[in-house]
Amino acid sequence: MQTWRIGLLFVACASLFAHHGTNASYQLDKNMTISGTVTEFAFAYPHVQLYFDVKDDKGNIEHWASELPGTPVMLKSYNVGWSKTAIKPGDQVTLTCHPSKSPGSKVCLGEKLFINGKELPTGRNLGREEGQDK
Repeated sequence: MQTWRIGLLFVACASLFAHHGTNASYQLDKNMTISGTVTEFAFAYPHVQLYFDVKDDKGNIEHWASELPGTPVMLKSYNVGWSKTAIKPGDQVTLTCHPSKSPGSKVCLGEKLFINGKELPTGRNLGREEGQDK
């Protein structure tokens, strides 16, 4: 009976850590800032997703995506108007984020977000002084 309980506890604890692979996916020691036009905003569980178009140096459109903090965290901790309609297609976005570790990927982990010139706190930059990285 004791072995069964230990096995169940192990499976439960392992599942808590299975989801979070941020260190494996993003370059947390690097930041980049990009600007573009929102094409889609998904205020969904488990993480908010932001999709936007960015013009490259030659004027070509690149399709980007950014993962933002977990939806429950944003709802509980930040009284700044986060909702399913907080960001709309056509809004102008400036995002400071951590780039993907995959070469050529147009995905990043959002750190600091401005929509139409107004900052929307993401929670990732709280508790750090301006200009400080992790």
